[in-house]
Amino acid sequence: MTLLTRDTFHICGYAVETTAAQNDKDISGLYKDFFNSGKDVALLRLKGGKKGFFGLSWYTQGHEKYCYLLGIEVDKDNTPPDGALLKTLDQTLYAAARYPHDKNIMDAWTEFFNTDIPAEGYAPDEQYNLYFEYYPEDVHGNYELWVPVIKI
Repeated sequence: MTLLTRDTFHICGYAVETTAAQNDKDISGLYKDFFNSGKDVALLRLKGGKKGFFGLSWYTQGHEKYCYLLGIEVDKDNTPPDGALLKTLDQTLYAAARYPHDKNIMDAWTEFFNTDIPAEGYAPDEQYNLYFEYYPEDVHGNYELWVPVIKI
């Protein structure tokens, strides 16, 4: 695990609101539509579009419902394509960790939140309410988990 402050950056992508019970179905559908319809290619044409995919999550109703956005990093002065969102992630301190592609992502999130972050004397910064996966090459490759944190 690494602790680092990341400057403000912007992600443009497509989102779905879901629950833990519907998670697999809804997010799988989002990924399928994203790549099969060419939305990934369209986003890369935006100003500042960078290779690598982000999967952002934020709660919308307590810990019962949340949004998941699949997108890429872009410049802030873009108009999102129809149906897309442009999210600003403000500068903050993150805990980040890399995982091999064959590590179950749900297991990785659970260990990262419940074991790794507390072991370093930190806790997720729930006020920030935004967590993300980063896939530097493609969504089937190695990935990173990023969580805003505060010292406890």
